[in-house]
Formats: sequence, C-alpha cells, structure tokens
Amino acid sequence: MPVVDKFCYLGRILTSDGKAEDINSRIAKASSAFGRLRHRLWDDHGIRLDTKISVYVAVVLTILLYGCETWTLYRHNIRKLDQFYMRCLCRIAHIQWKDKVTNTEVLQICNLTGIEAMFMTAQYRWVGHVTRMEDTRLPKITFYSELKHGTRSHCGQLKRYKDMLKTNMRACDLPFNELENLTADRSSWRSAFKKQVSDFERLATARPRIQL
Repeated sequence: MPVVDKFCYLGRILTSDGKAEDINSRIAKASSAFGRLRHRLWDDHGIRLDTKISVYVAVVLTILLYGCETWTLYRHNIRKLDQFYMRCLCRIAHIQWKDKVTNTEVLQICNLTGIEAMFMTAQYRWVGHVTRMEDTRLPKITFYSELKHGTRSHCGQLKRYKDMLKTNMRACDLPFNELENLTADRSSWRSAFKKQVSDFERLATARPRIQL
C-alpha cells in the first residue's frame, strides 16, 4: 500500500500531522443536508420551531460533528464551525442580520448550547471511554503513546490532541493530572463534565456578541 499524507477512512479524513482536515468536508456535507430541507421544512411557517430544531439536531448536526471527538481544533476551526452553526439557526428561526439579535439570544430562542460546548461534551465523553479501556486496546495505546525519537521545529509547534484536551479541561476547571481518577466512574465523570461545560457555556454567553 502506498504511503500518503492523508486518506479517508469511515467518512473521516485522517492526516499524518493530526490536523482536522475534514472540517471543510463536514461543513459542506452538513450544508447540503440543510439545503435539501429548505423548502420542505425551514421555510414552512406551519411547522413549530422546536420541531425544526429537533430535525436540525438529528440530521444536520450529526453530519457536521461526525467524528469530532478526535478532532484537534484551533481557534479558527471553532470559529468556522460556529459561523455555520449560527447561520443555520438564524435561518431556521427566521432571524436576519438587521434584527440585531445576539448569538446568545439566538441560542436561547432555539434552546441549544454553543457549538464549542457540544464539541467539549463529545470530547470528554470519548476520553472517558478511552481511559477506561483495557491497556491492550489500540485507542488507549495511541492516546498514551509518546514519540521515542524526533525533533521539535524551530517555529511554532503543531497542536497535539492532548494539548487541546488540556486547554479545554483548564477552561472547564477540570484537573488534567487527575483525568484517570475522574473518568474511572462513568456516571460521576458524566455528571462532572456536564456541569463544568454548562458553567463554561454560561460564562461564555455572559459576553454577548452581535450576530453578523
């Protein structure tokens, strides 16, 4: 088999440097699914908003966030996902830019959380599964592995999955050095990260921005 820098596996684009190369592909696929429901659902004023949101979450968001548990995201990646997410919600709720409605108000109207909070929740859930796996499982071996040989570049370093996880856990006030102890009990870990992500979302929405 040829050695390549990236390839598609089970709908995901995997790269040799760990970058989230499939975000554009995910957005394109989700946008296509959203567009096919335009006349039949989004533009139909006879259908309740909560019904439209339920379909959006089940059809469009599942396509957009497929495999997000293993993404290594930079801030510009999150902004791109958030822009698409908010455009869809504004279209569903028939909110125009001239209405001067903030992102926070749009989320409240649609009764949804922000895209970053959704990503964190999915990531924490998956990390909990991995840390509870047997030591012989390949995902756990990969998660705990370190390069034996190699050099760091002279310029800025590429973000690793663990770097992003540490950043997110600090933002949610979850101690990374106690990750294994926190995830050992499934129900306790689920309750803990859901509460902390909720607090993160509440603090984030305390700084409203005008929807563009």
